[in-house]
Amino acid sequence: MIEKVTYVFLLVRDQQEALTWYTEKLGFDMRANDPFPDNSQKRWITIAPPGQKEIEIVLQPPEWGVEGSTEERKQIIGKSPGFILRSTDCRKDYEELSARGVRFLSPPTEEFWGISAFLVDLYGYEHNLVESRG
Repeated sequence: MIEKVTYVFLLVRDQQEALTWYTEKLGFDMRANDPFPDNSQKRWITIAPPGQKEIEIVLQPPEWGVEGSTEERKQIIGKSPGFILRSTDCRKDYEELSARGVRFLSPPTEEFWGISAFLVDLYGYEHNLVESRG
């Protein structure tokens, strides 16, 4: 029986560059930055929003992978689905993140279910900042 999701992978060009962007621009915490035991240059780097314990995002370089080549994986960076990021105050977060240089596709908009603003990360992934009603 599957119990829960613990990690999701985000394909990035450069782990350190992505770590810096997500921690400095979005305010995420680094959860892990550990070397692989095979003495290679590989690192297991994970991030998550402050306080989130259940799921961590693994910053995956294109050299990791089971199918396809590194070059093929580089071609899909920024093209896979993004995240929905829950916010307690979408408009305030929009202002703060914009001031840090985060690019948004539009300002926060009212939806029947809450307030939403799409942001774009350094690789082109689109993430939705969402404040739910009630």
